[in-house]
Amino acid sequence: MEETIDLGHLLKIFKRNLKLLIILPITFLLLSIVLTFWVLKPQYEASTQILVNQKENKGNLNAQVVQNNLQLVNTYSEILKSPRILEEVAKEYHHKYSYDELIKMVNVTNSAESQVINISVTSTSPSEAENIANTIANVYAEQMPKIMNVDNVSILSKAGDNAEKVSPKTVINLVIGLLLGLVIAILMILMKEMLDKRIKTEQDVEEYLKLPVIGSIEKY
Repeated sequence: MEETIDLGHLLKIFKRNLKLLIILPITFLLLSIVLTFWVLKPQYEASTQILVNQKENKGNLNAQVVQNNLQLVNTYSEILKSPRILEEVAKEYHHKYSYDELIKMVNVTNSAESQVINISVTSTSPSEAENIANTIANVYAEQMPKIMNVDNVSILSKAGDNAEKVSPKTVINLVIGLLLGLVIAILMILMKEMLDKRIKTEQDVEEYLKLPVIGSIEKY
């Protein structure tokens, strides 16, 4: 019974502050729209895939060579992000980008038990993301035989007209804005109610003043 009364009291509090519950979420939603469409720059991601194989010595079993390659995939991935590779990429663009800028744009991943290395590049321009991804793959294929004992760097897939917009995420941003406004509105209402020590109900008289209620006057 107590929970029902408390819930009813809570609903009355929210009803009294209905304007705030409506205005604040709408305000935050509008702010999210402005940020998403006019402030935040869109980011595009393009990807390419490469496969690296070691030189095969005579007498080695194929399975053994594959296993060795799998163990070295993480090393190959780290080399791809090294200054040796990315500074060569910077030269291709006449140092339009520094090594530090490129390393922030590039993400290198590989699946477990796979020799395939995925290169993803993020940029504000879809064509720029595609070009940089392909340039990195080409430079890597050229430089890798000079760095390690490999003779076969295959580019499995080039970044074509497939750059995808990865941020800002419009729907997520708008939902977050709306929910954030609603949460802040609820917290403000509850805080206001906690700080308001005025007696408003018969229950308040009994709880705070410890006095019995003889009667009440209806508000017209």
